[in-house]
Amino acid sequence: MTPEKEIRVKIAQNIIEQCEILFSAQAWKFFQNLGRGYLYLHKVVNIQHSGGNNFSITEGVSHLGNSVHYVAKGSEAWNMAKLSQAAKQQPIEYAQFFTLIDNYNPDNEYVVIVGFNYGSDATEYWFLRKPEVPPQQAFSLVRGRPLEFGVELF
Repeated sequence: MTPEKEIRVKIAQNIIEQCEILFSAQAWKFFQNLGRGYLYLHKVVNIQHSGGNNFSITEGVSHLGNSVHYVAKGSEAWNMAKLSQAAKQQPIEYAQFFTLIDNYNPDNEYVVIVGFNYGSDATEYWFLRKPEVPPQQAFSLVRGRPLEFGVELF
């Protein structure tokens, strides 16, 4: 893995860890309403190598905004992902991902993809999460105290 990819994975992991309870709650809410699927977050980052172990990272604006989106199995977005060029170029990885969606336990787990950038620089990293606070319990926490979690209504 290149240093730039390692940095992107670390950024994705940090975002997920910082927002774990909120992501877990959102996963449960969406699962209840739409069925199996995954959370999707898109970031635009520019990583410049400036020699040695030095990198500069700047964040751009994603056309999807900073919102977390849910892609439900069988939805239009799901079908587009299955037919994407990336799925054709990486059939084993995507088969593993689609199997994961079929088999994760929504009572204790959720799946999140963090996508980076656009075009030839686009990458996605998916994570199966088993949070300390299970999704249903996280949903109750956030619904009971939404302002504490940075949301107005939940």
